Amino acid sequence: MFHALDQKDKKYLVDQAQKQEKAGASYIDLNTAALLEKEVKTLKWAISFLQKEVKIPFSIDTPNPEAMEEGLKNHKGQALLNSLSGETRRIKSILPLVKEYKPRVIVLCLDDDGLPKTADKELAIAKKMISLLEKEGVSPEDIFIDPLVRPIGVDQESGKLFLESLEKIKKNLPSVKTIAGISNVSFGLPRRKLINRVFLILALQRGLDAAILDPLDKEILTTLGSVEALLGKDPALKKYLKQIRKI
Repeated sequence: MFHALDQKDKKYLVDQAQKQEKAGASYIDLNTAALLEKEVKTLKWAISFLQKEVKIPFSIDTPNPEAMEEGLKNHKGQALLNSLSGETRRIKSILPLVKEYKPRVIVLCLDDDGLPKTADKELAIAKKMISLLEKEGVSPEDIFIDPLVRPIGVDQESGKLFLESLEKIKKNLPSVKTIAGISNVSFGLPRRKLINRVFLILALQRGLDAAILDPLDKEILTTLGSVEALLGKDPALKKYLKQIRKI
């Protein structure tokens, strides 16, 4: 993807975006951070033409406030801002963009103290950020709390901490949504897709509302559909049956 963006390969980018849309993605994540000094111009260029080719909105995924503003400014309709955290510098640079452009927002459970080590700390950050966003007029329905999935290959307690945090956040903050980058859990391990699928099942059981994953991975997509059907989240099993027919 980096090469395609760097070379402005429209054909490849459109093909990938349309495949993800067809596979059932709700958003297309557009991350241009690796382009460094080219990022702002490239993000503006990519959004401008890609939105003419797909109907679903984009997740503007960048740590660069200038690039984030360019992405939000040029996006038609409500984008997804990826992401805001509880770090002071991030709040100062990103919160004004949320107020001006009114995107949906992914909130990372991270603050100036670094990565939380307990579920209670993650919940405290989530509460603080929701309060901050609500004061700026952001609806709870437009907030996605990300308790941050960390690799179990680095700390084998990471998966357990995420699941505990997710469950606590859903119990105490039922009006907001939760989201997670599923594949982070398996970084550096063999058979990553197996770990990812099982982790997704566990997260969905604890109330995960949205997942950042590869919509072209049929196995994880059918896992998602199957779990939603079993948890009663798929009325008349429409999504499940539609997915199975595609296999």
